[in-house]
Amino acid sequence: MNGNSMLARRIQGMVRQMAWSQALARIAIGAGMLTRPAAVAKSWSGEYDETASSLPTRAFGTRDVVIGLGTIWSLRRGHPVRHWFVLGVALEMVDATVTLNKRGRLGITGPPDTWELLTAAGLAGGIMVAVALRE
Repeated sequence: MNGNSMLARRIQGMVRQMAWSQALARIAIGAGMLTRPAAVAKSWSGEYDETASSLPTRAFGTRDVVIGLGTIWSLRRGHPVRHWFVLGVALEMVDATVTLNKRGRLGITGPPDTWELLTAAGLAGGIMVAVALRE
């Protein structure tokens, strides 16, 4: 085995580990959105109204749990997973729009908060996996 193929195998191993990590993070965050929608929505958007926010927050949570579980299911069985990351990136764009809207609406100019960092990490990591994963 030459050096290039060994390096490629190591890189693919790291990319697959990123895929696992992102899937587990999606499940954890999604489960939080399902079980504690008020706490999550308030920390993410800066506001919470039970009537207006509970259903969308739980829908976002369901979405993330499904993507995470689908990714893990595919990884464990050796099936392609890129489609889960392409879908995730598209949905992270929605999240990024909400997050940026929050900053503008609330007049936030300081450093990013936890949700902004999670959104950015999900978007960047999803793009990296979708581009770098060889299936």
